[in-house]
Amino acid sequence: MDQYPLNSRHRDPEGLVRSPRHVVALALRIKGELRVDALQDALDEVVERQEALRTRIHYDEQDGTRGFEEVLAPQPVPLTVYDTPLPRGRPRDEMALDVHVALHEAELSFLAIPSLRADLYRFDDRDALLTLVTHHLFSDGWSSDLLRREIAACYRARLAGVPHTLPSPVPYRMYDTWKREFLASEKAAECSRYWGRELAGVEMYTMPADRPHGPETRAPRTEMETFTIDPGRFAEVAASAARHRCSVWHVFLAAFMVLAEKVSGRTDITLPIVNNGRYDERFYQTVGLFVDLVPVRLDFGGCASFRDLMLLARRASADSQQHRMPFDSLLEVFPDLVKGAFDPLALLPSFNYVRSPKAEVQTRFAASVEPVVPEKEVSASYVRGAFAFIWTFVVLSSGEFRCAIGYEPDAIDAATVQRLGIEFVDLIQMIADRPDQKWKDR
Repeated sequence: MDQYPLNSRHRDPEGLVRSPRHVVALALRIKGELRVDALQDALDEVVERQEALRTRIHYDEQDGTRGFEEVLAPQPVPLTVYDTPLPRGRPRDEMALDVHVALHEAELSFLAIPSLRADLYRFDDRDALLTLVTHHLFSDGWSSDLLRREIAACYRARLAGVPHTLPSPVPYRMYDTWKREFLASEKAAECSRYWGRELAGVEMYTMPADRPHGPETRAPRTEMETFTIDPGRFAEVAASAARHRCSVWHVFLAAFMVLAEKVSGRTDITLPIVNNGRYDERFYQTVGLFVDLVPVRLDFGGCASFRDLMLLARRASADSQQHRMPFDSLLEVFPDLVKGAFDPLALLPSFNYVRSPKAEVQTRFAASVEPVVPEKEVSASYVRGAFAFIWTFVVLSSGEFRCAIGYEPDAIDAATVQRLGIEFVDLIQMIADRPDQKWKDR
């Protein structure tokens, strides 16, 4: 058993991220022969490889920013198998969706070792549903994809009776070592100079709340509204963006610029963008909580057309990514950057662009292994705190686009969110159809 100082990514002054509902959940539909013994072995081997999944955090009783961590010896992953008979007339796909939705109510203590729980629902010998739950303190979206690949590789190796060929992951505890070395480097100094120019005197963009809100008014869970563009229409959006050497992400930012100006009259906004937080590629194979934020400043007062907005978004996004650094380090220099998040009359939107996991060869350990995709996005059952107004952009494997807006119902009405979401997806399509139109003439 090894002890280490509290990882900077695990600081929890408000006690929010320790919630047992703060989990990362995944549901996989498996078709074909599946050996439960090999699956158990694969799960156990992943926990042995990934020390974040067997790390216990000991917080100071008075201060959630202090404490220590210990990496424990590997323990078997609790794998529960349910033989699930199908009620007459009940489609299997419908049952799989029900299990997926119920996952959003799953709980897992942050003290649980290992921080991985698996349930296998067997409809018959060649059709099953596997659910995986980890605590968010030890996992993130990137980690979910990594878990899928590692479980598949270890499972295939067990069946073949040969060692897997996965690269050895850098231990998660090395993140703080990397961070200290990075902050002392010339690259960090260059990034700091860039952000000094971009963020001096700047606060993140906020939108007005419908009513005063705060910790004492928060509902037990956030709500979610989903807005879609069908695959064919979204393919046209992507093609239009490509003609201007832009991506759909740049179209999303352009659309939000127009929406922000309409809401607030501002043409200079700074937005927090979710990124995977693995600033060093050595951590690409490491499971853990790395996810972070990077600011993007969009000063678009001088833009004339929708095309200009897209090009500005492309340039600003590239500059931000080139100079990204740990967000908590930026806040030490610019403490007022997220000041608006604590204004009871404001909402600070953050943005996350994800692609739905695909049934890739590397993640397959049966004839077919595919993530379950719900009909609409499901809200989180835990409190997000200051960053509860999150706009998530998802492109499904079918090509459908979803804009899912998560919000605190005590702060903003569903009708307001629906109005914003509908206008946003309309703007995306308008920009794609008429890129040369003056954006103020919309």
